[in-house]
Amino acid sequence: MWVSKLVLNPASKAARRDLANPYEMHRTLSKAVSEALKEGGERLLWRLEPTRGLEPPVVLVQTLTEPDWSVLEEGYAEVFPPKPFEPALHPGQRLRFRLRANPAKRLAATGKRVALKTPAEKVAWLERRLLEGGFRLLEGEQGPLVRILQDTFLEARRGKGEGGEGRLLQVQAVLFEGRLEVVDPGKAQATLKQGIGPGKALGLGLLSLAP
Repeated sequence: MWVSKLVLNPASKAARRDLANPYEMHRTLSKAVSEALKEGGERLLWRLEPTRGLEPPVVLVQTLTEPDWSVLEEGYAEVFPPKPFEPALHPGQRLRFRLRANPAKRLAATGKRVALKTPAEKVAWLERRLLEGGFRLLEGEQGPLVRILQDTFLEARRGKGEGGEGRLLQVQAVLFEGRLEVVDPGKAQATLKQGIGPGKALGLGLLSLAP
């Protein structure tokens, strides 16, 4: 895997367009691994990182193949060179994590996906997904060691409608931070590569780990 950091230029018209529509951002980032995507050997994950005040927007990108960022429009972003990311995971290893995801459930009656409402429901969703993926949330005296840093709704336009603007979608995006433990290294590696939950094209699902 490879991890890239892009510091977007707010003065760039293309960057502003992509920040306004996650689908456009995904389309732009995909250009850096277009051949691998065509061959079916790529899973691009990305996340708009939280920033403070007047700090420029930062996008973290994870790919399975080395990206070529020379495809970006001039002045779009400052690109930090991609770094190889192949963590050596082992059972019992404890790590910090960050994940922006779409905690949702599918209604049995209609099959429609709906957003979860309470923080407890969202943390329970996260616990289940991590356990399925070879990790477990660590527990403290007050419960799971996880914080919800952001809880918002993303707006994105997909496809082109009669007015040329496309259909407006709203998707819940929750930014989790906390501590976890590796249970099954094989499953954990697969989870890192594939991401967690729906909405990958919207910048959701990228699980980042740190010591």
